[in-house]
Amino acid sequence: MNAVSRDDRIYVHAVLAQGRVARVEITSRRPVGVGRLAQGKPGEAIVALVPRLFALCAAAQGAAATLALSAARGEALSPDVVAAQASAVLAERLIELLRGTITSLAGDHLPAFAPHLRNLIAAARRFDERGLLDPDAIDALADSLDALGLPEHGLDDADSYSAWLASDSPLAALHSARTPSPRVRGEGRGEGASPQGRALADAPDFGALTIDPLTADDDLAAGQQLLRCSASFAARPDLAGRVPETGSLARLSDHPLIRSVGTGLAGRLLARLIEARATPQLLRALRRGDADHAAILRATSLGDGIGLGAVECARGRLYHLIALDRAGLISRYEILAPTEWNFHPQGPLARALVGAPLCATEFDRHRVAAMVAAFDPCVGFDVALCEAAHA
Repeated sequence: MNAVSRDDRIYVHAVLAQGRVARVEITSRRPVGVGRLAQGKPGEAIVALVPRLFALCAAAQGAAATLALSAARGEALSPDVVAAQASAVLAERLIELLRGTITSLAGDHLPAFAPHLRNLIAAARRFDERGLLDPDAIDALADSLDALGLPEHGLDDADSYSAWLASDSPLAALHSARTPSPRVRGEGRGEGASPQGRALADAPDFGALTIDPLTADDDLAAGQQLLRCSASFAARPDLAGRVPETGSLARLSDHPLIRSVGTGLAGRLLARLIEARATPQLLRALRRGDADHAAILRATSLGDGIGLGAVECARGRLYHLIALDRAGLISRYEILAPTEWNFHPQGPLARALVGAPLCATEFDRHRVAAMVAAFDPCVGFDVALCEAAHA
């Protein structure tokens, strides 16, 4: 979610002792925010600019900015505007959930998935005069999901999941490191699959942990801390020592299939597919006017002239905070990205890895890389494993 183009990366260093991960060191080059750019500017100008500053999740960033400004002004957005914002966020979230999953798992099979991804991206950009995704575009999204081997109700529970895994679904093949026949030629388990795909097939339970989700109930506390500590909290957030998880798995930790499969690597990736497949139905609900907008985006007032916007985007709960001066111009603008929770040094990625049985081998490095990719950071990453004696 970079606001300025630069070589931002996350570095994950697992230190091993006696065949297990003894500690995890996570460092990063932080993206540059928009706070200084926004200071002293009119709110409308900055809200219009924000989506153009971000290469990823531009719709979510724009929605969070709009929500924060409305809350700072003490104004409620109209239902039509909220529905349009939610529609754009959901369409974008679907693309990001699938693109990240397929890119990390497909390996040499990626070209076979490219046409379907292009169709999905094209459909996700077709909005009507109300700002809602067009009905035909929603149908096109559902058809493309079917073509990818992600049928409606295919991941409802353990029984449907077992049938899906045994099917010729291209996405199911990726989850078991099989060749996605018939759309990709090749033979043999793992032939052409990515190292992350092979790691998933060989260790589906890797990294399982108890999920502590970041939810709307945390918005007020997170907003107050962001207001109080600004950049230091945005770079390393915690709520009284608690560093919750955010993203698909956090949103779906109570789903029947996730409860059955668990919260390891397989469950983490399945949560993203479950959310992706549910998106056309949610988009139709927005058109009917009976969707739960609050499950997607929410505005919170933090006091006179201070507003917080929260959006559930592909990588988790995104926060924008705007404070206005007496002239109505922006005096503070803070952004807290979901990556900062998930890749906190004491956050969910670190908790998933500490204690895991690993050796300093290339295969186990790919296993850790698969876990990092499953958290879907918004920047590139590097993974290293070493024995404690060599750290």
